[in-house]
Amino acid sequence: MAADGRREQNIRFIIEMEDRIAQCKRCKSLLSCIRKPSMGKGDLEPEIILVFENDMTVAQNSDKLLELREIVKSQFNTSKIYHTFMVRCQPKACVIRSNTSCYLENKKLIDREYNCLLSGKYCEGIPIKPADESIISCLPFLLEELEILDPSTVILFGERVSDFVLKSYGIFKEISAGDAFYDGTGRVFISVPSPEEFTTEELQKLGDILSSTESQS
Repeated sequence: MAADGRREQNIRFIIEMEDRIAQCKRCKSLLSCIRKPSMGKGDLEPEIILVFENDMTVAQNSDKLLELREIVKSQFNTSKIYHTFMVRCQPKACVIRSNTSCYLENKKLIDREYNCLLSGKYCEGIPIKPADESIISCLPFLLEELEILDPSTVILFGERVSDFVLKSYGIFKEISAGDAFYDGTGRVFISVPSPEEFTTEELQKLGDILSSTESQS
């Protein structure tokens, strides 16, 4: 398929998938305090996809995300980078919501400016790690996204991301940060520490990791 044709197809498929993500009701307990799910962003014909557990750390720290993308761009010598999330709806711990009547379940409790409709103040919910059930519910969207965009390299940030994604592709080997794995098509998956634990020095090693995987393929 020609490059322009593939890009148009990717755009169409991604938009259709994002529409389904926006309408998803699988995790009903999260919906009341979610304004909109997190979506992937970047080049729609990517060579590299960065996969984060959720947007708790990365999307709320734009400088960190830019740093990660720029170093990956430099180390892999490509600007065709896309980033996405394993879990689309950020779970939050909220005392106010936990004390509300059950009659408010499944109702939006946050407005377009992220103000809580119960307190009248900006949302004070504390972002927390997603439960395994949320990951399992959301994982099919990530796998679909990877198949649509078909990158040659996928960088998995954090042990949980690596564990769930690799097992989804039938890779059950022991995982260590910096390890590279292949799926049946030859796509490379690289497991790295989570953004919170990641240092610039560790990220700069990724070019060497990719070079070694290319020489083995």
